[in-house]
Amino acid sequence: MTTLTLREGVPGRVDLAGILPDTLAGLAPAAISTLSLEHDGRRVALGELFEVEGGDPDTLLIQCDRACLDNLGAGLGRGRLIVEGPAGDGAGRAMSGGQLLLGGDAGDFLASAMRGGTIHVAGNVGDWLGAAPIGERTGMAGGVVAVAGSVGARAGDRMRRGLILIRGQAGEYCGSRLLAGTLVVAGGCGALAGFGLRRGTLVLGRPPLHLPATFNDAGPVELTYLGLLGRHAEGILPSVLPTGTRVRRYVGDLAFGGKGEVLVPA
Repeated sequence: MTTLTLREGVPGRVDLAGILPDTLAGLAPAAISTLSLEHDGRRVALGELFEVEGGDPDTLLIQCDRACLDNLGAGLGRGRLIVEGPAGDGAGRAMSGGQLLLGGDAGDFLASAMRGGTIHVAGNVGDWLGAAPIGERTGMAGGVVAVAGSVGARAGDRMRRGLILIRGQAGEYCGSRLLAGTLVVAGGCGALAGFGLRRGTLVLGRPPLHLPATFNDAGPVELTYLGLLGRHAEGILPSVLPTGTRVRRYVGDLAFGGKGEVLVPA
């Protein structure tokens, strides 16, 4: 395991884009220390900010005590990146494979443009989880995200593929403009869930505070595929899906084609 430990007293924000198991493979600690990072808008050597300890190149451990490290695991394609402490914004952006394990909270735009791999978050997440980054049209396009805590607003916005599991609650506009994929929120969510939903599935452990008026109540239904989804999810984030396969189904958003569904306990 290769270990990077943030030095005490480092101020401001650090961009960790490009610091991955792949990029550090085969490099001695001295060589890793010379790699360039962006710190508060200027380029500095990694060794100025982190203490470096060499080891297994397939696993990278980053230790920090505050949420100042942005783009942790951005572009990760293989291997495992473990973060002991909170993460900043943009963690897991454009991931295509591998594992990103966050031991604390995470900021905004977690899993933005993610295409594959797995992200586990032990704490809470900010706004725009799995959503389209600013200036782009589509959000998360594959992979799995599991959040043990709660998340902010616009989770899954413009998501087009993949699976997001949230044990806690989600903010308003959960699943907004969802194109496809599955978003599960055990603790329920705020107002206007599924706004602009085109296709895909939003599974809620509690009825939402308010659905857009452009959803049709299809009544209680039996959906056997929920049993398969539940068994799959149990191996990723236990107890996140409601037990049973009978739910109340809302179809919509009718203003945007109406082919998606919001499922709540019957």
